[in-house]
Order: sequence, then structure tokens, then C-alpha cells
Amino acid sequence: MAKDEKYPRRGEMVIATVTKVNPFSATVRLDEYNNIEGMIHVSEVARRWVKDIKKVVKVGQKIVPAVMRVDYEKGHVNLSLKRINKYDADEKLKEYKREQKADRMLRVFAKRSKIDINKAYEKVGYKLREEFGELFKAFQEAALEGENVLVEKGIDKKDAEVLTKVAKDQLEAKEQKMKKTVMIKSYAPDGVNMIKKALQEVEKKFDVEIRYVSAPEYSITLKTKSAKEGDRILSESVKLIEEKICIGGGECEIKGE
Repeated sequence: MAKDEKYPRRGEMVIATVTKVNPFSATVRLDEYNNIEGMIHVSEVARRWVKDIKKVVKVGQKIVPAVMRVDYEKGHVNLSLKRINKYDADEKLKEYKREQKADRMLRVFAKRSKIDINKAYEKVGYKLREEFGELFKAFQEAALEGENVLVEKGIDKKDAEVLTKVAKDQLEAKEQKMKKTVMIKSYAPDGVNMIKKALQEVEKKFDVEIRYVSAPEYSITLKTKSAKEGDRILSESVKLIEEKICIGGGECEIKGE
């Protein structure tokens, strides 16, 4: 989605596509600003001396430069590549790709709601971006947790239902592994059997996998598509272990907490 402002701010990182490479500069279009033109001088292409600019930037390449100067009267935007580190550039590109995907999903919402995309942004898009930090994150949370996470942020229930359906259709939640390591001690005469019985009960009740690491450490692992639900299950698993072990005067605590 294009930015609301016509020009970027000085110091801002922008997404740009190289359109022309000259001996002493590169011309780009700013993807987020309605494809207005920007220029990168050869001295701002890299921190090292550049003999051939074409070996650093190529036509069609997607890059992340920083805005050095904006001439609003002439419409000139001067940019720099050497003032951006690789990590920041990679993160900006990831954010841009997420925003593009979110924009496509909002267009599906607009079509299903029989409104245009501008109305969709006014109705839910801008609010979701404000509440979740990123529009993509709003769709992601809806796909994982359901429509209530949107309703809680003030989105109309009917719109939340449509948004959630779009999110679930477009985003396939990936299963992730979550783990907690617990320290378990029992001072009872039959402490070993007590621990074994408690762990077996927890595995059966919460469908988690518990493995002995080294005395007194045990790892509790589960696979889930919802980080929130996974954290809840792990916390309840530890709580049940504590209840069972403490009956016999034992101890149970999460490692690192």
C-alpha cells in the first residue's frame, strides 16, 4: 500500500526499485510513495570506494536506502545505501512484504464486503494497523486466535468474522515447538516413583512430551499452532507437577525463572 504522504521524511528507510544505472548514479522508484523517483550518487552506494557502480546495484533490484534530502519544490529525493546496515535493510524488506500480503488480504475483505479498498482501510485497516502495530499482525492474530481478538480492539463483529475468515483462508498457521525446562526434587522415600507418576499424568492430560535431561532437570515440550495456547498448556502442566510433587514435600520450579 502507498504511504499517505507524498514524500518520505529525511532519515527514513524506504523500499526502492532500481530503474536506471549511470556511471555516477542510480535512479530508483520509491515503491511506497507512488513510484516517485529518487537518486543515489555513486559516493553513497557503498562504504568502500566503488569503481563500477553496476557491480553494486542492478536494474530491477529491490533495495533499502535512507533518505538524505528532499527537495519539495523540484520533487528530488536524494538517497543513500551506505548509511543502512544489512540487518535493518533485511527487516525493512520483511516488513514491506508482510504489508503487501496484508494489503492483498484486505482487498479480499473489501471484495467480500462489497466496498472499495479505500473504504476498507477507513473502516478497519487503519484501526487494525494502529492497534496491532502492523496490519499483517492483525490478520495473523485473527487466524491463530479467532475473531474475538479483533472485536476486543473495537472491530464490528460482522467485519471481524469476515476478516478472520480471510485470514484463515490466506494464512496457513505453521506448527511450532515450545518448551519449558523444570527443576523437580522430591525428598520422599518413594520420591522417584512419585515424580514418574506425576509426569505421566501430566503427559496424558495435556498431550505434552516430558524428557529427563539431568538431575534435577526435565524438559516439557509440545507442538502447537498457537503460541498463546501453547504457553497456557505449558504453564498448567508445570502447575500440576508442582501440586503433585509438593504433596510429598518436594519442589518444582521453572529453570531460569
